[in-house]
Amino acid sequence: MTQPGFSYALNAMLEPLCPRDNTVMRYEASGLPSGTDNRPSYHCGHEGCSVRYDLGNGYFTLIGMPDRINSVEEPGVNTMKCENHGTWMYRRRDLETESGAAWCCGVEGCGYCTQTGTKGSWVRT
Repeated sequence: MTQPGFSYALNAMLEPLCPRDNTVMRYEASGLPSGTDNRPSYHCGHEGCSVRYDLGNGYFTLIGMPDRINSVEEPGVNTMKCENHGTWMYRRRDLETESGAAWCCGVEGCGYCTQTGTKGSWVRT
């Protein structure tokens, strides 16, 4: 799923919301547990949830852990890309109105955010 030649840095200070349980995901600098992908990502810490977010894959789920890890795109979640970088955007709480959610670029230093396509405070309908 990852785009070849991907070179943007993932911002370590984001607070992406998990599309499954709406909790804030945690930054993991070391990459995937299998060691097959050493790029940083965010992962959901909710018990039993294996959803992750990174710039090249957007939101995805790890299956087959721990021996052989495969990533599968989260259905219906990756719908918006940053107009500046072409990377998958993440969903966060809307900091302007403190209600609902906004889609934002995860590239370090990019401030692009939008509420377009956000259905209330939850991704799945």
